Amino acid sequence: MKQYEGLFILDTDTSGATVDDIIKAIGELIKEAGGKVTNEQKLDRRSFARVTDKKHSGGFYVSLYFELEAGALEGVREAFRKREDVFRTQITLADPVSA
Repeated sequence: MKQYEGLFILDTDTSGATVDDIIKAIGELIKEAGGKVTNEQKLDRRSFARVTDKKHSGGFYVSLYFELEAGALEGVREAFRKREDVFRTQITLADPVSA
C-alpha cells in the first residue's frame, strides 16, 4: 500500500452537512476502496484568493493521510469528484517521515 496525503476543500454552505459528516463520508469512500485513513487534520475555513464563482468564496480545508493501493486511487478520485460537498481535492504521495 502507498501512503497519500489528501488536501480537501469542503463546501459546507450549499450541502448543509457538517464538516465532521463530510470527513466521515470521505473516510468511508477510502475504506470501501480497500484503504484506511491514518491521520486527519482540520485546517479551518479560508477565503479563496481568487473567486471564480460567487457561490464559492471559500471553503473548509482538511488534510487526510491515508493508505491505499495505487490502482484504487483513480476510482477514489472519481468518487470525490461526484460528491457535491467536496469542492476541490489534491492528492499527493505522502512523505514517509511526516505520515
